[in-house]
Amino acid sequence: MLKNFKKELLSIQKDLISVTNMGIVIIDIDGEYITEKTNYSEFCKVFRKNSTLSLFCEKCDLKALNKVLLSRTPYIYKCHSGLIDVIIPILYEGEIIGAFLIGQFLLENNQEFELEKILKENIGKNIDLKLLQEKYKELTVISLEKLESIIRIVTYSTYYIADCIKNKKWLEMKNTVSKVKIELSNSKIAPIIKYINEHINENVSLSLGANLCNMSQSQFSRTFKKETGKTFKEYILLKKIEQAKFYIKTTDKSFSEISDFLGFEDSSYFTKLFKKYEGITPKEYKIKILK
Repeated sequence: MLKNFKKELLSIQKDLISVTNMGIVIIDIDGEYITEKTNYSEFCKVFRKNSTLSLFCEKCDLKALNKVLLSRTPYIYKCHSGLIDVIIPILYEGEIIGAFLIGQFLLENNQEFELEKILKENIGKNIDLKLLQEKYKELTVISLEKLESIIRIVTYSTYYIADCIKNKKWLEMKNTVSKVKIELSNSKIAPIIKYINEHINENVSLSLGANLCNMSQSQFSRTFKKETGKTFKEYILLKKIEQAKFYIKTTDKSFSEISDFLGFEDSSYFTKLFKKYEGITPKEYKIKILK
């Protein structure tokens, strides 16, 4: 099930890494990696580059997965290389459908990690022990309190994932944050961005945008493109398509009704633009989200 949402899960994983600075990957109930292993510590990478030791890493992950399949709660464990990892299950309608694997760090005031022991155990295993010793110094050290906070944050994210799967609706956070950033900043184009968001069903003109922002049309066009990365016309069309997707997901409106409401010339033009920006027609998009 989770494999159908790889793009969305990667986005969530990226945000969690930004907040926690932990190494994170998402797996399914068979232990298969759905997302890429991201932000892994250099210490951990030394082990994983060794084909034999990499298998031990995967066995640790599977062992942890088996634990949460029984307990259905987050599980903190130590991997074979001596680092602390956490596995947090993703539940959907009471069933575990996958999990977050987070880790490659040390806990404060934890004296159990013995670098010398780790080095001794890996002599003759085709592993760069000197490099391993160097990378040990770069490991992240966190308190138990911070670890508990991270576990709570990721657990909340699993609730969000389950809700999105159930309702077939993923919040497009990047677009939302970008819009808020412009509206709350001292941007010269903030007035027209706000107007477009509140009057998405209108065909807002370039002249209106220039007037609201107190600029000439040429100056407005240049400034708008610089701040949004899009021409004024393209930005509005993308916003209309974004709104159309929302209506397709959340209402029973026909494509013709959506087209009319958003101010498109006709439904065929709406379909043409939708396919241009989304790669599929509105009908194909609806079929896709209902799967």
